Amino acid sequence: MTDASYDFAIGLHADSLNSGLAKLHDRHRAVFRGTESGTFDGIGCTFGWDFLKPPELTLKKPDAGLWSTMLKAQGITELPDSGVLQLHAPQLQVNGTLAGDALPQGVSDVKVAVQARVEDGAVVVVPLGVWLSEIPDAYTRALVDHVIVPNVLDQAKSLLSGLRLPVQDFFGQQIALTPVLLDVTGTHLVLAATAGTGQAPAAGPSGGSATAWPTGKQVFVLLGRDLLARLLQGALDQWRGKQLAKDDRTLTGVASVWWKAAFGKADNVKAYTNDPTRITADFDIPWSVGVDLFPVAPAKGCALFKATQVL
Repeated sequence: MTDASYDFAIGLHADSLNSGLAKLHDRHRAVFRGTESGTFDGIGCTFGWDFLKPPELTLKKPDAGLWSTMLKAQGITELPDSGVLQLHAPQLQVNGTLAGDALPQGVSDVKVAVQARVEDGAVVVVPLGVWLSEIPDAYTRALVDHVIVPNVLDQAKSLLSGLRLPVQDFFGQQIALTPVLLDVTGTHLVLAATAGTGQAPAAGPSGGSATAWPTGKQVFVLLGRDLLARLLQGALDQWRGKQLAKDDRTLTGVASVWWKAAFGKADNVKAYTNDPTRITADFDIPWSVGVDLFPVAPAKGCALFKATQVL
């Protein structure tokens, strides 16, 4: 990523994301069910929901036919150009009460369209519309529009709002990653970030790019040249003063040969501009070697030579 306006990117295939959602649904069912209460036309009401089966992400816009039948979020009329994905809940169970009277329980196939984008270094999820396969007759259109749809949209937003890049620990270095781009490619959800290396983040909201991301991986991670050099510098710094080699060989009755070397430091770690897989650095590796002759008489030994060198 030598020419990109970010230092780090992670791409997750839809299959990997959906596998994660399935595991989350299996282990933390409370995340996928709940109840809300409020008033509707001055009448007290409650609304409960339960994702009976794990939801799945579809990393593309709804087609024109599906979008035309979706109940739109307030203020939404058209699909945005980028960052649009769908959350599909094959079995969403709903129930509720109106003025204390129980409404019939229903199970619906639900598809929710949202836009995910980056604003001011944070991932923002904007609900766009929802399609429900069936709703019991007792749920009037007004109740659907003003109670069920807003709650379903909120739940979809909550499930996706966990997209973030926490502080990462690379080779003992705490790297704060600031999101600058979110791209929905059809197969992958890609989140890119800067890491304080001097890259200029993209201006304004970012919900897509023309970058040719890798396609053949379930998960991929890309590092910019400057961040790669920074991480390698940090890894090498942890070796400062550590012994690299120490040994000796003895020729009985004649002499002992010994040597040792330590890692001093590495400065100016850089990745090649045209080939980031090639790294250069200034290494400081003090070493010493010597030969000690055994004494022919007590206290009469001598050192043939001793040498030291710094590379």
